[in-house]
Amino acid sequence: MIGLLEVLDRDEHVRHYLPIASWPVRAGRAIDNDLVIDDPHIAPHHFQVDADESGVFVLVGDTVNGLRVGGKRFDAGQRIAVGDTPLRLAVGESHLCLRLASHPVQAELPLHTPHSLWHAAWPTLAAFVLVLAALLFSTWLDTDPDEWTRALGSTLVAALTAGLAWCAGWSLLSKIFTRRSHFWWHVRVLLLGVLAIDVAGAATRLIAFSLSLPVVSDFSFVLSYAIAAAMLYFHVLGVEPRHPARMRAVAVGIFLAGTALSLWFNLQNRDQLGEELYMNHLFPPALRLARPVDSDRFVRGLAPLQSRLDEKAKKRDAGGDGPGGDED
Repeated sequence: MIGLLEVLDRDEHVRHYLPIASWPVRAGRAIDNDLVIDDPHIAPHHFQVDADESGVFVLVGDTVNGLRVGGKRFDAGQRIAVGDTPLRLAVGESHLCLRLASHPVQAELPLHTPHSLWHAAWPTLAAFVLVLAALLFSTWLDTDPDEWTRALGSTLVAALTAGLAWCAGWSLLSKIFTRRSHFWWHVRVLLLGVLAIDVAGAATRLIAFSLSLPVVSDFSFVLSYAIAAAMLYFHVLGVEPRHPARMRAVAVGIFLAGTALSLWFNLQNRDQLGEELYMNHLFPPALRLARPVDSDRFVRGLAPLQSRLDEKAKKRDAGGDGPGGDED
């Protein structure tokens, strides 16, 4: 055997392969090929692999779709030289790999098998406990003592239901496209993402309070959107592992679009790009690092607001001068 022509699944596993004992080797949809590929976007005789004095090459056959190698399209009649490494071919909606006997075999990858069930479960359990603690604490802060038990029960039920439905939906997509559910992968992605968003929100509020920089918490939603986009990327990676670069581009695009829309809505609703009209979170005074401002200096700092308030008052008065606006 001088080579293998492998047909790959979406998760890069080999679906089936053709041992090559001599050249040429033909591939396509017709049954007289050496490798028959059931793909409606593949021509009856789509390509062949052959060799001459210059080496092994792939010759594109009579096809309108051509084939792609490394993102570059090759049309009918063109040749692609096979180098010193396996050649990946995108043919129609199928993906193939041509491996020659002279190609080096990649090193064996270590198998990340946990030593016990505890070693496999403890990261997920730790993330779950931290997320649960953050949920309990936020519910305790936002609820009256008399209503805390009822609010806690409804919050836990809603959070667990939403989390399980979210992970189950992603697991179903993974099962459809990769034949593996990756359920615990999606659970870990969700828990770590929610925990990261909580930590980022608390950190930005603390920095804003300690250093008297309200702009940090005013734009904390940008950091939350970045974490959410990273969550989406890792979820999609369990569904489409073949194109990580493309998935990263999609996640970045969603992040930029979400951030731009939030900035635009804030500008329309609040006449400012930030999310908060004022810093409404207070921490223990011992955590305050910024120097205090005396009352006289604070009042002088409010002087520039006078012109803005007068301008808004004039606009409001001008809006009431229309028909029916003056009842004198």
